Amino acid sequence: MEPPRQQFLSENEDLIDQVFVYLDELREHPAPQQQRELIAHIFRQVHRLKGSAASFGFTGLAEIAHEFEHLLSAMRSESVALEDRVLDACEGATHALSESLTLAASGVIEPSRRELFANLRSFSPAAAADPALEAGLENILSQLPAELSQALTAEEKRRISRRNAAGNSLCVVATSFEIASFEDEFYSLKEKLAEVGEVISTSPAVDPAQADRVSFRILIASGESVQTLGSNLQRFPNISLTQLAPVTTSDTLAQTSFQDPTSTPALGANFIRTDLNDLDQLLSATNELSRITTAALDSGHASLPAEEQSQFQSRAQKIRRSFLQLQNEMIRLRVVSLGPILQRAARAGRAAARAVDKQVEFEIIGADLRLDKLLCDAIADPLVHLVRNAVDHGIETPEVRAAAGKPARGKVLIEAVRSGSRTRVRVADDGRGIDTAAISEAASRLGIIDSPRELDLSRSVRLIFRHGFTTLPEASEISGRGVGLDIVETTVEQVGGEVRVSSEPGQSALFEIRLPVTFSLLESTIVRAGRHYYCLANGDVIKTEEIHASEIQGDSQRTASGLVPLVRLRNVFGSNEPDGRAEKLSIVTCELPLNVAGETGQLVETRNEKKLIGLVVDSVSGSEEVLVRNLGRHAGRWYGVAGATERQDGTVALVLDLPRLLATLKTS
Repeated sequence: MEPPRQQFLSENEDLIDQVFVYLDELREHPAPQQQRELIAHIFRQVHRLKGSAASFGFTGLAEIAHEFEHLLSAMRSESVALEDRVLDACEGATHALSESLTLAASGVIEPSRRELFANLRSFSPAAAADPALEAGLENILSQLPAELSQALTAEEKRRISRRNAAGNSLCVVATSFEIASFEDEFYSLKEKLAEVGEVISTSPAVDPAQADRVSFRILIASGESVQTLGSNLQRFPNISLTQLAPVTTSDTLAQTSFQDPTSTPALGANFIRTDLNDLDQLLSATNELSRITTAALDSGHASLPAEEQSQFQSRAQKIRRSFLQLQNEMIRLRVVSLGPILQRAARAGRAAARAVDKQVEFEIIGADLRLDKLLCDAIADPLVHLVRNAVDHGIETPEVRAAAGKPARGKVLIEAVRSGSRTRVRVADDGRGIDTAAISEAASRLGIIDSPRELDLSRSVRLIFRHGFTTLPEASEISGRGVGLDIVETTVEQVGGEVRVSSEPGQSALFEIRLPVTFSLLESTIVRAGRHYYCLANGDVIKTEEIHASEIQGDSQRTASGLVPLVRLRNVFGSNEPDGRAEKLSIVTCELPLNVAGETGQLVETRNEKKLIGLVVDSVSGSEEVLVRNLGRHAGRWYGVAGATERQDGTVALVLDLPRLLATLKTS
């Protein structure tokens, strides 16, 4: 694809993601002023996309943007009320834009959007007219000064109706300023009014009796009382406030009074896009340059006279620290916030819940966590699959939940946490859990097992990840084709991750994606076992000590902390190398989470418990900050190995994830 078209697709992918963010903020019911700003941001983004799509010949994308723009225009003028069903339509249009962008990138023919366009057009201003609001408006207008009511535009009248229906106070602020200074004083007053309310309309007037002054009538809507408004405007002279009598209507708009008028919607950050492969090559070149420079510095240090070595060493340390800082900053360029993909999964879940008529609450934890862009892109679709499955297979209907003594509204938690060298992304629901009986019945129906005996949870978990397996007799709009979880596992494994599952029948289910590190800097202790070197995270290491080989008796060692179990690193990796006649060995005492079960496919949580382990190695080479690299698509199968690194002397060392490595060993 030509570079300009590729750049268009990349830029607009970010633009659509930002529209999703603005829509999520609108769902939180901000103050009217912030609502208008958010809608204006969305309108500008969609308008920009429409123009650029048309210029590149993406007519399907431009047509969706055009229809979406009509609805946004009506929302800006408040001729269409900001309701959940309107936001659902906006979200559907944004999903269509995202899908159309993907199709444009792959050259696939655009599908029919007739149903989407009909839905967007159903929110026309004429269809949204409310007689109750119109009747209330006439009563409010009758209370206004004639010069103010006659100057109101149709949009301002709609805003008056909706602010009244939302329970806001409507006040007329009367004031006057000297002509010589009115501009500064007037804008200062408007800024103050914007802090406590929403300025709907302003009408200037000139009093012949005061030719040197300009008078103003300002209509403001606020959630504050007229007394509070008056106290906030005390520093302005010649101010009078008149509160309009509220008009009760039958309208029950889901609008709120002003909550935080000072808050502003998030704006997109300035950025440039770069290819990750180019960034990786640059990072590798920097690491190689660092290694060569370090070797040269060490050689130079050894050849200097003793009186010059101290100053040289100080400068060499500054150079090393600068290289490490540069590498760290380059690694940070690879990482992005997990928030957008977690929000995307929640949006997919809400759409799925609407499709199957279920009441579901979605909670997101860890949206501020940052992860390598490669991993974020890889798990985006699997995460959507897991959330949709939680809604379709996990959460019961309100009637079934009520019969089971549960709240009618189900809950789906989407959580991201950092655990040691790995990142874990979880989807948990409080639904029916993994139904082993239904899985067994489906396995028998599909000919996977001979008799309809009920399988245990472990075998059931493996079956639901099998290609083509489904418990549904026929496919629905959301699931039932037997490919979702198979794709989830395959995609996650391709980036070196793994999927774990736990379930409590009738109560809950939890699916966890465990992701490895791709690039990171790690303060590590370098140890040798046999001919191989290994890196241990300094955070796990309590102390190191050299000991005579004859002093190591059995599988434990008495220390000041008590009896510490010993693990020989040679044995862990099944080394067949002869021990030789080494007189000295080293014990590295580590403090690790206490795991109570192994890697059996069942998710086992660690609950802030620690355990001391003595790792027996041939020698300890000291502490070193290393650049950890991922081991590729099969990294998930290297239990206990977080990655690999090239040391300063050019040798390769494996970076160990000790809690996972020792999880299945009998060390107690």
